[in-house]
Amino acid sequence: MKFRFRLQKVLEHRQRLEDEAKRDYLKARAATEDALTKLRSMYQAIDDSRTRAQGIQLKENGSALSGVLRMSQSDRLQEIELFIRGQGVRIERHKEAIRSLKIEEEEKQEALVRAAREKKTLEKLREKKLQEFKEEQERREQAEADDLAVMRFGRGEGP
Repeated sequence: MKFRFRLQKVLEHRQRLEDEAKRDYLKARAATEDALTKLRSMYQAIDDSRTRAQGIQLKENGSALSGVLRMSQSDRLQEIELFIRGQGVRIERHKEAIRSLKIEEEEKQEALVRAAREKKTLEKLREKKLQEFKEEQERREQAEADDLAVMRFGRGEGP
């Protein structure tokens, strides 16, 4: 007789649900990581702009340039300053987006944990039923062997 777990279809369904939850979680995690990478690049753009501004200021202070050239350098410095301010606003907005992505990622992780727990419960039940089946099989085999021994002993074929 072969072991048959009556809730096998349910267990398979729970496995599919766990796989789906894992896929959703990994997708959410990747989105969060992409957003964090973009945030780091935004901060890097600010650092690069500040470095350029320092280079422009050093050139301006180190040489006696004509008024026209100084004007274009001050225009560039103003553009850099405007970019830095605008980038600060974009960074704040992006941080809000990251917070919402992080919340979504945590929700997906909780769903994954829940799905894994439900599947694990069924797996434990299956293992318990399998163990009970094996024990019952052993009892049957032992009873059958005992019956054979009694019948042989009764006929005088004893050991």
